[in-house]
Amino acid sequence: MKKVPYIILLLVIPAFYLFTSFQNKPGISELTEKIISLMENYVDDIPEEKVFVHMDKNLYAAGDNIWFSVFLTAGSPDIPSPLSKVVYVDLLDNEGSLLQQKTIKIDNGHGFGDFKLDVFTREGLYHIKAYSYWLKGFGEEMVFQTSLRVMDPYNLKFQPEVSFEVEEFGDQASYRANITAVNNTLRPLANETIQFELLNREKTLQSGTFQLDAEGKHILSFDIPEADLSQVTALQLTQEENEAYSISRKFILPFASSSMDIQFLPEGGDLIAGFSNRVAVRAVYPDGSPIALKGKVRNEAGDIDFETNASGLGAFSVTPQADQIIEAEIETSYGKIKKKLPQIKTQGINLAVDNSHPKLLNILVQSQDYLKISPNGEALLVIHARGRIGYMQVLDLRNGVTGARVNKEQLPPGINQVTIFEPEGTPLAERLAFVAMENGFSLKLEADQINTKARGKNSWQLKVDGDGFEGGIYSVSITDAKEAPYSFQSNIISYLKLESELQGNIHEAKKFFGSTYDEAGIDLILLTHGWRRFNWQDVLAGNIENKNFIEQGINITGKISPKNEGRRGLTGGLINVFSKGESEDFLAVEFGENGKFIIDDLEFQDTTLLTIAASDRRHKEMVNLDLDPPLSKYVKWSGFSPEINQFEVSPMVRDFLSTAEKRRVAEAAFGEMKEIQIDEFVLESQKFDANEEEITRVYGKGDVSLTPSEIGGFEAFRDIWELLQGRFAGVRVIPDAFGNPSIRIRGVGSIQAGTDPLILLDNVPVDISFASSISPRDLASVEIFKDAATLSVFGAGGANGAIALYTRRGAGLEPLGDGVINVRFPGYSVSKEFYIPQYDRENSPAPDYRSTLYWNPKIQWQGNTAQIDFFNNDVVQKFKIVVQGMDRYGRISYLEQEL
Repeated sequence: MKKVPYIILLLVIPAFYLFTSFQNKPGISELTEKIISLMENYVDDIPEEKVFVHMDKNLYAAGDNIWFSVFLTAGSPDIPSPLSKVVYVDLLDNEGSLLQQKTIKIDNGHGFGDFKLDVFTREGLYHIKAYSYWLKGFGEEMVFQTSLRVMDPYNLKFQPEVSFEVEEFGDQASYRANITAVNNTLRPLANETIQFELLNREKTLQSGTFQLDAEGKHILSFDIPEADLSQVTALQLTQEENEAYSISRKFILPFASSSMDIQFLPEGGDLIAGFSNRVAVRAVYPDGSPIALKGKVRNEAGDIDFETNASGLGAFSVTPQADQIIEAEIETSYGKIKKKLPQIKTQGINLAVDNSHPKLLNILVQSQDYLKISPNGEALLVIHARGRIGYMQVLDLRNGVTGARVNKEQLPPGINQVTIFEPEGTPLAERLAFVAMENGFSLKLEADQINTKARGKNSWQLKVDGDGFEGGIYSVSITDAKEAPYSFQSNIISYLKLESELQGNIHEAKKFFGSTYDEAGIDLILLTHGWRRFNWQDVLAGNIENKNFIEQGINITGKISPKNEGRRGLTGGLINVFSKGESEDFLAVEFGENGKFIIDDLEFQDTTLLTIAASDRRHKEMVNLDLDPPLSKYVKWSGFSPEINQFEVSPMVRDFLSTAEKRRVAEAAFGEMKEIQIDEFVLESQKFDANEEEITRVYGKGDVSLTPSEIGGFEAFRDIWELLQGRFAGVRVIPDAFGNPSIRIRGVGSIQAGTDPLILLDNVPVDISFASSISPRDLASVEIFKDAATLSVFGAGGANGAIALYTRRGAGLEPLGDGVINVRFPGYSVSKEFYIPQYDRENSPAPDYRSTLYWNPKIQWQGNTAQIDFFNNDVVQKFKIVVQGMDRYGRISYLEQEL
């Protein structure tokens, strides 16, 4: 792997840790030197990366485009990453299956792309995951993830609403579900038969059917043991249209009182007797949603009141005594419950951090019976952010109390970890503190005129307010404000500075930043959420590593082996690679005696034809050449847990779906609205289709056929098998990570012949793996043979059916010699250009129902000003504008506004 230049500036550690009094204490001295050395190695050798993805919106209809902008940062504080040049952005369904993957080229910490949703995309919840290969090596919990919804206007024919009543009796909960259902005209679904299931992520608890009455109503009663309510449980209602199609809606059941997660978390980790301890409260349901509650701590010195905020968080202070058992009485919507506070310790550290001063972090350290832990009373205070040490100090706890006043300018902005060590390196107390970002830039949108007329033009200016702006990368989306019923809970600031660092769900994280900045609220979050980035035990034991490597381009790995296994092994040799894409490139790499090789740092777009030739010094060209699958290839995300999503149809959602249906009808009638007026010219080109390309069919024409280029967004499919899913009746394609899908053609098959159909590429039999390397772009026609009459020409070879692939002018199989293969390897994904109609120069007759009116993943700056020009569609009356990004030094900004 190449050594990549990487610069993260280290703050100067205060010099007083080198004072003589410090050097005379070998335990503390050795610990300090060890921590400094380990932190320097951590920052230099395994710097962390983060990914954030800005999408144009999070509610889509089948056939829409998902536009996205990728920001990749490294180090602390976050700067545009100079490390990885490749980020993978995956689109998954709610079962964790990979539907589409984009390989995004990163330049100065940024890249962009899009997904084209197929017109057959089923309604439901989908997920975006984004990561570099290096980032993923720190653990899958570091991977960026967000969710989006795809809805289908057709499914509005089944719109149920459910209200629940619940009572608890002993160890079970009794529910009464009041169900009302209407169709797409909001008329009752009279006398319809509905299927129901009570389910969670693991199993179905109950199922059955019922019939709606003449008013489309029904009351469904059921009991569930509270043991089954410890996770999200839903009532799923299904209207079956026919055997092949049904519409399902889920409604999350109210949680039982036993499912409430109420935690009491001492500030430094332990309740220490004899001191005033600050204790945080966190109250959430199994889905992470907050619980509003009030309570009293019953204490000998008097009752202490507390309550949780809108995020389910709160705090109080209590002074416990040795051997005391403290209990809280909590008032909830279920009634009063009692819960004990953590055990009180008579030995240890009470850590209190006051972050309210704008310039100083005030730290109070109190100890109880500490001389039994450290005979000389010494401890070490360390403050760092992901390995970047901002402050260290030797503490003298012989008198049981000490403190520190830390200048915040010494600390990196964002989350810092404050830890107290005893001399042998055991952390005794720790907590997180947030240092506000300084010298940031604010974004301002100047819209002197807001034109909401049909197809009216808007010319606005985006400005950066702040000193020292030298340009940066910012993405801009403008959508219909009425089509945004679901807003993102995160933005680039809340994710990079808070959510990416902490464990667990943070309720509406973005509200804590910007104009609604809530320092006290952030502090409560830090008191109640563990840090996912760092564990001192692993650090001091030297167990932090990253087994992945930094991708500086497209990498191809594989292995050479002798063609004749009876002869002696390899001696090493040379691999020549010729790529033919937009440009032609040639390179050579060596391989050793083990035959393994890596062709790294390649740069090509889309699926490119590579000719790879290997020659061993002993075996010459008599070798086999096997390639590994791409690094990011998989079928299902390991450990994926499906989300249970609440069905809601509001007037805003109905407006969105109504417009989406009009857009679908308009595109079907007029085609996608992408007409541009240009000067007269002479067209000298050829139109490729199955007939004009003079396809030679040795075995005749199949029973059914498909032309890939006639399918909207066909370029977005990874391979031909993904394109074929759901296209032909009776043909089932089950994908596989290594390009070897399982294919079944209903109505044919024999035990002797296996199960896979015969695959023909330009009339030549090939295996499924080779056919997987053919890009849908290169195919002129796909034909399926499944009837006995047409299959008879293949004899026994066609017992399981046949699939014929015909390439554009023979772009597929070519005769190759020994030690040479042709392979189509995926490179960087090519993003489509976002289309903006120019109604001042054109007059299209097609109705305009665009949902995203403006998308620019990388807006251009002139000084501190960027120009935004776009035309309205036919219906929008209010615009939603979102701008987010960072300058060249990693200073991040966010703007969300409705006009």
